[in-house]
This record gives sequence, C-alpha cells and structure tokens, in this order.
Amino acid sequence: MFVLDAPAWAQQLAAKLRLLHADLAGVGHEQRGGFLQQEIRRALEDIVPERRKEYMEALAPYFPQGENSSPVAVPAVPGLEAPLTPEELLANLVRIAPLLPKRKLESFSLELQKAGYLPLETTALIDAPPEDLRGVFPMEEGRQVDLQRLYRLVHILGEFYVSLDKVTWNIWRALAPKSTFRKENSPLNDVSKMGGRYLTGDSEVSAEQLKQITGRLRQLLAGVLTAIGPAGRSFAQKHLARFSPDAIRDIVNQEAGFFSNLEQKCWRKYSELNQELSADGIEGELQEAIARYTENLIRGISRPPDA
Repeated sequence: MFVLDAPAWAQQLAAKLRLLHADLAGVGHEQRGGFLQQEIRRALEDIVPERRKEYMEALAPYFPQGENSSPVAVPAVPGLEAPLTPEELLANLVRIAPLLPKRKLESFSLELQKAGYLPLETTALIDAPPEDLRGVFPMEEGRQVDLQRLYRLVHILGEFYVSLDKVTWNIWRALAPKSTFRKENSPLNDVSKMGGRYLTGDSEVSAEQLKQITGRLRQLLAGVLTAIGPAGRSFAQKHLARFSPDAIRDIVNQEAGFFSNLEQKCWRKYSELNQELSADGIEGELQEAIARYTENLIRGISRPPDA
C-alpha cells in the first residue's frame, strides 16, 4: 500500500481534522476529542509503528498551542510512542478471538505455527486437497487434510518407494548384468534428494521431473512382473525343442552310430544331453529369458522374444 511522506500526510490529515472539528461544533468537548482521536488512529494504521512519532511531529505544527488560540488539540494516541509488548499483543489476540470467524482463526493458527509459536501436532490445512490427490485417496467432501498425517503418509510412502527402488534395481542387475537399461546414479535422478528440494519449494524441481524418475522404476517393475509368465513359456518351448522325443529322434537320425536300435540311440542321446543340464544352467536360462522379455517390453515390443 502506498503511503504519503510525513509532510504530505500531515497536511492532508490536518485539513480533514479541521473539517471534522467544524462539523462537531455542537458536540461536547470530551466527545469531540474522542472522534478526533479515532480519526488520527485510522490515519496512523497505514504507518509502521517505528515512524508514527515522525508523522505525529509533522502534524503538530498545524495545531499550534498559542496563548490566545483555541485550536483543535491533537490527543495523544496510546501505543504510538513504543511498540506493543508481546504480552499486550497476545492479550489483543485473545480479546478479538471470539469475534473472528472459524476460518480466520484457523488461518491465524497456521501462521503462528509456521512462525514457531505453536507445535505442529494436528493441523488441518486451510486449502482444499487437489483433485488428483482425491483421485488417489478418496476423501469426504468438505473434509480438511491434517498436515501432520500428511507428513506421516508421505514418510510411509517415501520409505516404501526408496526401499522398493533399491531392491528392484539390485534384482535387475542380477538378472541382466549386461543390460543397457540401468538406473542413472546422479542427484538429479535421486527421488529422495529431488523430493526434498520439491517439498521445500525449489523452483528448479517440478512434479514432472519426479514423475520421470519414478517412471523408470514403474517401467522396470511392470516389465519384470509381466515377463515371468511369458519368459517361463519361452524357456519351456526352448527346453521341449531340445529334449522332446521328436527333437531327440531328429538328432539321432542325423548322426551315424553303432547301435541299430533306434530307442537305444534316442535314450543314449537324451542321457548325453541331460548331462549338460544343471540347476545353475536352468536358472541362468530363465533369468536370461526374463531379462530379454523385460527389455523388449520396455522398448515397446509386446511379444516375447524368440526362444
């Protein structure tokens, strides 16, 4: 709000006081003084307490106290010479509390809590929750969000995300050690650090950036979980293509040998191939199938890879 300098303010107020004094000619001296005091108080409301004395001194020459004059006396206004003490300010707040609407009281409480005067325990936020939040967490119409519970919920979900992120990427490294799809280890891709900056109002961090960070984990989780079924089928098809009776028979027919009995030859070939199998080998093939399918899914290929 624009405020005049002291001389201009004093000149303007003096003219107003003279007019008011003339209008109150028929009013008693004591009552007239009360009206003038009220007018001065109103005029001083826009002046910071530290400068009110300066403005009052600029006003004084307009009402000289000569021996033969009867000017309008400028009454002293309580509280102008020195700022109110904290106790006086508190008393004023307590006195006007019953006159304020509930919403205004809640707003004052929030400001006092931000300033550190009150502990943050169960504070209801004044603003209504945004629609996208209500879409994830349905709330009754008109119900306010409790700030402390919001903090706790963010902590629970944040802790869950950070641990899930760590476990998922560790599993992926074990599944696909040669994959080019990797977690980018930099502060700009750390949801904890970026989330902290976002919550404290850092203008360089946007919600869209956080969505991009969490989106990579979403892609990886969806890929791995979706790959389990198709990758299992892919491994089974590969196994059958190698160890099924028809596959064994085809191999035997292509090889020369001393056994004339086909069944003996097939059993011998199966036993030979079976020795190549091991728990580690099967596990490795399954992991490779899951990794291939996951990478194809992330790249936008919806079909399972060829066995």
